[in-house]
Amino acid sequence: MPLFVTKHPVIGIAMLVGSAICLPACTHGDQNIQSADVKALVSKSLGDMVFVKGGTFTMGDFGPQVTPEKLPYTSQHENKPAHQVTLDSFSIGRHKVTYADLDVYTAATGKPSWPQDKLDQSDKVAGNPAGVPWQMAKDYCEWLGKQSGEPVDLPTEAQWEYAARSGGKPVIFGTDNGNYESDRNLPSIDTIEQKYTAPSTVSSYMYLVGQYPPNPLGLYDVGLDGRDWVNDWFAPDYYEHSPEKNPTGPATGTRKVIRGAEGDNQETAMTVYRYSAPPGGYVIKLRNGRTIGPTSVNLTFRCAVQKAAPL
Repeated sequence: MPLFVTKHPVIGIAMLVGSAICLPACTHGDQNIQSADVKALVSKSLGDMVFVKGGTFTMGDFGPQVTPEKLPYTSQHENKPAHQVTLDSFSIGRHKVTYADLDVYTAATGKPSWPQDKLDQSDKVAGNPAGVPWQMAKDYCEWLGKQSGEPVDLPTEAQWEYAARSGGKPVIFGTDNGNYESDRNLPSIDTIEQKYTAPSTVSSYMYLVGQYPPNPLGLYDVGLDGRDWVNDWFAPDYYEHSPEKNPTGPATGTRKVIRGAEGDNQETAMTVYRYSAPPGGYVIKLRNGRTIGPTSVNLTFRCAVQKAAPL
């Protein structure tokens, strides 16, 4: 675009400013399309947030308090003792972040597309929950916060369990009725392989988000369709000295807390079951003895808004 010279200072400045504004719009159309994608993602993500009113609940394996035999639901010691926790209100994603969402983020930031390992790429289906290393999950949520102007982050472990249990209710599965019922409120492994994706190289058994009834709070795939990252570092004895008010986990660590299962393990899908993974993902041993990884293909996440008022 030619720049015209004029002796009139106001007209000259206006024409230069107009040129400066027009040139990026005219020569970088891809950036405008990308910006529209980002705006659409932000709007969708904030609209997807479910407000969770704060309160006090018993966090951890509450089996001895509710079962007739006074026995725990799990044999693990990491989720004991059950203890009282009080949380401020917050909002959390109705759905897990999908690969379609993640692709908007990587395109906008110039970060590499994920997954990068060829063996994991067969699991990349647009509507499947995105499996990523912990830091990428953290970065995505914080980026979403910067784009939206809201305090978006990963949920804490306590927030995850409180939301999974629809406000801390004594339910052992985060399904619509608190039960684990294959092909009614979660898919069987056969259904996943036949309907949603080809059998995975690493047997992750992932499926499209939002296909089965949500829990009473309105969250889909809670404790299922992947193992969710949360913000907290992991310590097996943390429940022994956890603070009551808004616990955030140990100050440091080597592993991050993950919650949930892929739908192939009933115990790990329990709302009280807790375990961990290295922030960079797992090294997986295949049936033929080979190892791959680190892989994060089954390490999923949803974001939360750390604000005590509804959006």
